[in-house]
Amino acid sequence: MPIIPSRAGRPFIAPWLLAGLLGLGGCATPSSAPRDPRATVRQHILGTAERMIGTPYVLGGEAPGGVDCSGLVRYVYRQAGIQVPRTTTELFQAAQAQRQVLPGDLLFFRADGGGRISHVGIYAGGGQMIHASSGSGQVRKVSLQQPYWRRRMAGGATFLSTGASPITPITQRWPANSGPNG
Repeated sequence: MPIIPSRAGRPFIAPWLLAGLLGLGGCATPSSAPRDPRATVRQHILGTAERMIGTPYVLGGEAPGGVDCSGLVRYVYRQAGIQVPRTTTELFQAAQAQRQVLPGDLLFFRADGGGRISHVGIYAGGGQMIHASSGSGQVRKVSLQQPYWRRRMAGGATFLSTGASPITPITQRWPANSGPNG
């Protein structure tokens, strides 16, 4: 880099040269994080779910007038062009299990005390989920750090494949020992 002496005797780097070099620096540096080909779909899912916050809880509902937990998932995913099963158990059985979920993926819970999968929410990122809460009577965003959710979490799953093919529901089942009654 050429250094031009300044009047005070200290080196002076031409600002236009420094700016040009800094601008080119990013061009040759490969990104270390892989790009999620489903990022746009995930953003659409989260945007729709966020807009549903405050929607009344209605058992069997799957529209903006009222939703239950699986109805929220079905509605939000349908808005993103993805057809998913209707019930929590069907969602759990049809989705692809994930050890690490991404925003827009699903989280399943054993919330009824009977050991079966009985609740589903949409992972919102940052340790939060959006779900239809029968207890509060509405769609809410909550922290997954709450002991209630941590104790009842069964796992995460996705309907968003990571490949470049068009989005289709993944019908691969979870291992037999981790199914709805496992």
